[in-house]
Amino acid sequence: MHSTAVRRLTGDEHLDAEFATTWSEYDLDDKTRSLLTYAKKLTQQPNMIEDSDVEAMRAAGWDERGIYEATALISFFNFSGRMEAASGLPPDEFPKMAKFAEATDH
Repeated sequence: MHSTAVRRLTGDEHLDAEFATTWSEYDLDDKTRSLLTYAKKLTQQPNMIEDSDVEAMRAAGWDERGIYEATALISFFNFSGRMEAASGLPPDEFPKMAKFAEATDH
């Protein structure tokens, strides 16, 4: 599901599940690399996010809506992953009423 979100945000339909852990080894455009760098920092060090991180995304071509959407999706996936880990919920299962595009069966 995370790869589905990355494919939707980047427009690259060729990204597979392995990409989530090996993305830094890929030859990526600046826009995609800035998104994933931001996502990694927001996930691993959220208290270290600075204006310069958002500026790097803008410099790579992200607009305010894209930055907001990326931040919301990254935050949501971090939240849901922590909920799954803490509560024993099955990974990547969402209630039927969920409206996220990534929550639909493909």
